[in-house]
Amino acid sequence: MFINELPDECLLTIFDYLNNFDDLANCYKVCIKWSHLIAERTRKVKYLMVSEFSKDPDYSSDLVYYQGLDLSTRYKTLLSTLFSNLPILHNPNIYNSDFIYIVIELLKKVIDFEKKEKELENETEDLEKLEQFFFLKRHLKSLKGIINCCDVNINIEILCDKLEMLSSFRIEPGSLKNGSSIKQLHTEYDDEDFERVAHHFPNLERLHINLVDGLWESPVLEQLKILELKLRAWHDFSLAFLFLDLCPNLQSAHITVNINHFSVNERLKNESLQDLVIDYYDGPNRVDWNDLKRALTKYPNLKHLSLRSLFCIKDEHIKQFVPILPNLVLFDIYDCPAVTQRAADYVQDYCKRYGRSIKFYFKGNRDELVSDWPQLSTRKEKISQGFDFMKHCFLKDFDDLPCFLIPKDY
Repeated sequence: MFINELPDECLLTIFDYLNNFDDLANCYKVCIKWSHLIAERTRKVKYLMVSEFSKDPDYSSDLVYYQGLDLSTRYKTLLSTLFSNLPILHNPNIYNSDFIYIVIELLKKVIDFEKKEKELENETEDLEKLEQFFFLKRHLKSLKGIINCCDVNINIEILCDKLEMLSSFRIEPGSLKNGSSIKQLHTEYDDEDFERVAHHFPNLERLHINLVDGLWESPVLEQLKILELKLRAWHDFSLAFLFLDLCPNLQSAHITVNINHFSVNERLKNESLQDLVIDYYDGPNRVDWNDLKRALTKYPNLKHLSLRSLFCIKDEHIKQFVPILPNLVLFDIYDCPAVTQRAADYVQDYCKRYGRSIKFYFKGNRDELVSDWPQLSTRKEKISQGFDFMKHCFLKDFDDLPCFLIPKDY
């Protein structure tokens, strides 16, 4: 039997395992039958990502990898025909920003074309321009997010009022006017204060930021549910808790710091916070335990807590922690060598005495965490399916957190 004699269903199943753009493009050119089948297969694609050879391949049918894609020449016709529902574009090359520039230029053309759509539709002799217009207009509606890793000053103003998710190495305050549609922002700030741009993103639900400074006048982020924050060594740890105070509906936080002493406003409570990771990178020699204890009393409904690289935390500190967190069910002490089985025994006895259930993990039993909580992922990925902090973020280091948490309805 020749391969072309296989039923369409069989060929589609085979094509679902093709997630390299070049392979799909070559199959599309084989014959009319294959062109139709490849077009049907690519309608499932939601993410156009760069191939990362260091990672295990992902054979999901909604993801296609590319290498050296040029939107302006070789693949123009194919992109005009395929990938009719493409919410996410990924430009990873920090040394070549051609991809993201092309996308921005295409979106600019869409806006220009929409202004003179009727006039353009009457120009039937310019079929190429007409075809490009309808392709761009269709993709503008489906585009939800862009991952741009270029360390260049790119004007993303044209994108902000169209996108819901944006991951960009740098966002210059002067390039923004309207980010009200942005719900997820994944970025680093090296030169500018976040407070200067925060008002551009009133509907943020998730924020990943590498450096924060000058938060004293930042607006309240009413909609923020997930905060992922890394402070440099020269920053005051108090900034992290001040930021949390600006997020009254925050549910999850991943904080990475390198500071021992800090102060907090104990009177200001956040009853929404349920998941908290605090990671002391570079492992400070000492931590003011009373400061940390006072800080955690601000979050009475905390359920999942991970404290990492606290080298001086001891068994007696665990005894102080458990009573002040009445809703705690997962307590993870990672890379804290001074915590021993004695602390685990205390937690177990406390739970029996007061009718509570707390899973406690330290160096001696942390391997059990993965088996006890199989729904929590440690996989490194740019995009994770589901807006779920516990599943996709809780067990990961800050630099391994995904760019986007994709809602299931995308």
